[in-house]
Amino acid sequence: MAVEKPPLPEREGVYHPVERHQTLYRICKTYEVDINEVASLNGIADPGKIQVGQRIFIPGAKQLLEVGIYLDDVVRESLDKGKEKLSNRLNLIWPIEGPCAEFFEENERRKHQGIDIPSQLGTPIKASGPGVVLYSGNGIKGYGNVIILRHSEEFVSIYAHNQVNLVGEGRWVEKGEVIGKVGQTGRASGPHLHFEIRKNNKPIDPLPFLK
Repeated sequence: MAVEKPPLPEREGVYHPVERHQTLYRICKTYEVDINEVASLNGIADPGKIQVGQRIFIPGAKQLLEVGIYLDDVVRESLDKGKEKLSNRLNLIWPIEGPCAEFFEENERRKHQGIDIPSQLGTPIKASGPGVVLYSGNGIKGYGNVIILRHSEEFVSIYAHNQVNLVGEGRWVEKGEVIGKVGQTGRASGPHLHFEIRKNNKPIDPLPFLK
């Protein structure tokens, strides 16, 4: 009579539930595990495509960890929502009125990826151009309450440190529509709007685009 083999012990690990704007790359980096191994274990054919709510087994992990949201990842996300309305032309207005206190800089000594426009708390922030809301929340480190609008397949604009965001993700907004209010959330020394423009996810100087 054959002797039955004892069942194999379960592999140590945890199941990480995917939250909005998280990527498999960031999840694996946070847990310090190999992305290819995780993809193979979970039957993920395309590591760039995971779903919100999906439970991903992380081998060797002893507890759930908080996975951060990164601006670069949000900008790379799908263009499905509102793509048919996007234009290749970029004609932007100032999101709030006022002189700049900080300008765009990208050199070895200092990097400032947008412009800072001081204003009173609660000043309405306008959409610089028409577009779809890619992100509206406070999960991106340092930015506080932030809104990201996609205007075309190349260009997005970013509105940070807001007191409050007035638009939700996936919504289409028109140029000049009020989308938030000036605040001092995140890493901000005083009430102001931090405004960025990115072309193909690379920060560029906003000033030449504003009228």
